[in-house]
Amino acid sequence: MDIAKFIIQLQTCSKKEFKKILKGFDVKLSDKEIEGVYPLLQEISITWLVLGVPNAIQQKLISILGEERAIALYEQLKEKGPSSFQ
Repeated sequence: MDIAKFIIQLQTCSKKEFKKILKGFDVKLSDKEIEGVYPLLQEISITWLVLGVPNAIQQKLISILGEERAIALYEQLKEKGPSSFQ
C-alpha cells in the first residue's frame, strides 16, 4: 500500500475502521487504548518518515500506553506496517 494513501486512510477512518485496520496488522489495543490513540491519528504526517515522530506525540503515546507498551507497539508497527515504514 502507498504510504501516503495509508496515512490519509488513518486520518479519515472511523474508530470502527481503525479497529479493523489494527486487526489487519494483528495489532491489539484495548478499547481504552484506542480511545486515547484514535485522536492522535489526525496529527499523523508523512514528514514523520523523514524527521521521525515528534517528541510531543511520543509523550502522548507514552502517557496513554505506558513507555514499555508504546515502544512495543512502535516495534510491532515497524515490523507489520507498509514497507515504507522501514
